[in-house]
Amino acid sequence: MESKIEDIDTQNLPRHMAIIMDGNGRWAKERGKLRVFGHENGVKTVRSTVENCVKLGIEFLTLYTFSTENWNRPKIEVDTLMRLLVSSLRKELATFSENNIKLNTIGNISALPDKARCELLEVMKKTEHHTGMTLTLALSYGSREELQSAIKSIAAKVKNNIISP
Repeated sequence: MESKIEDIDTQNLPRHMAIIMDGNGRWAKERGKLRVFGHENGVKTVRSTVENCVKLGIEFLTLYTFSTENWNRPKIEVDTLMRLLVSSLRKELATFSENNIKLNTIGNISALPDKARCELLEVMKKTEHHTGMTLTLALSYGSREELQSAIKSIAAKVKNNIISP
């Protein structure tokens, strides 16, 4: 049975939802299509998800979009994913403005290609004063990098006597 957004109890929703976007390539391969077909269809699902979260009043939505492990995929697939990121950001800027969505990011965006990073930063700048839902894209993220960063930060604070061991 398919549920509808109208059937959801809006009084019992989380403030923050996080979604790991995984399986688009496998979904496409199962249908005899190229992995890219799955990624392109994933963009449509993301749009629908964001719009529905806005309708439901979700304050924070985090999409785990591209992990550090994804850099190990074939170059053509990585390039396609980066092109999809750029084109999606351009297309969705109007939607972000109409729905008062602030775009944010976590992860190592310095690892992104210049074009993708610049587009991301530009959309973030244009939406920085939006006060509705905050949409965070996790890009070039990984648990190991997060732990290393946290440990280095703590070590620096200990070294500078900001905190004690």
